[in-house]
Amino acid sequence: MTDVTASKPLVSRKSIALRWAPYALPAILVLFILVFSVLVPDIFPTLRTLKTLLRTESVAAILAIALIFPLIVSEFDVSIAAVLGLSAILVTGLPSLQGLPLPVAVLISISVCGLIGFINGVMIVRIGISALVATLGSSVIVTGMVFWYTNGNVIYNDIPPQLFLLAQTDVFGVPAPAVFLIVVAVAAWYVLELTPLGRYLYAIGGSKPAAELAGVNVKGLTILAFVIAGVLAGLAGILQAAQLGSGNPSVGPPFLLPAFASAFLGATAIKINRFNVLGTVVAVFTVAVGITGLQLLGMPFYAAPIFQGAALIIAVSASIYLKRRAA
Repeated sequence: MTDVTASKPLVSRKSIALRWAPYALPAILVLFILVFSVLVPDIFPTLRTLKTLLRTESVAAILAIALIFPLIVSEFDVSIAAVLGLSAILVTGLPSLQGLPLPVAVLISISVCGLIGFINGVMIVRIGISALVATLGSSVIVTGMVFWYTNGNVIYNDIPPQLFLLAQTDVFGVPAPAVFLIVVAVAAWYVLELTPLGRYLYAIGGSKPAAELAGVNVKGLTILAFVIAGVLAGLAGILQAAQLGSGNPSVGPPFLLPAFASAFLGATAIKINRFNVLGTVVAVFTVAVGITGLQLLGMPFYAAPIFQGAALIIAVSASIYLKRRAA
């Protein structure tokens, strides 16, 4: 009798912790905003800082959303950052070096990125290469192609000025990259949460054999997940090129760690132990606000990747902990 009575508070505390766990990351974001608004009152809580964060972090958020599609089906895609870089080079290089119109360059950039995603998916589900090996190999190949195409040089001449409008324009006061992020996030959320396709993707990630027994086209939808990742990475690359105003062959790789950190950190928010769009976006801006605030307080620039790496480790550790608590 005593044992049963003593165990009730433990069970209660466990259920309370699990109930509030999805809101821990949004709470940290709010805490960061409040703390840095007090510590750096003249710079941090301003419209200029908000717009800068929205403009710069929307690319990272779109790439992180791209990444969760392969992750949902329990696969890795470490090529998305290189694909982003390829898109940034194509959308600037095709008009600058080949004289193609910007709309054609945009279409080719996104199509090529989607094709790379398709090739990744085929290598994984048809040939049987592990996702890590396949996408790592394609990442190296894509990076090599980028440096071959540019000869290692930055493309900055004869780029159509219309491209820069994608980064510089505001839509009803909201930076254009943030508008693209909102559209991508809403569309991805709708697909994953409210359509049969989303349920099938999550079912594949839960158990491929069980999904196959239920009649789900596991191979086809896994390939589709990689295609979606490639297309969204291509869009992110175009927006990044618009922000830089040039095609830098080294632009892609630095986005890889933040994308993974945000995707895994996002899986500890909103919907625990489940890669989800809203949690991913919250994670991107939580890390970004933390880094921005610390930099305004004098943190050296090289501490940013340390912060991002720590976020990835903490996210994975938190996910493991929450799974054990839920068991």
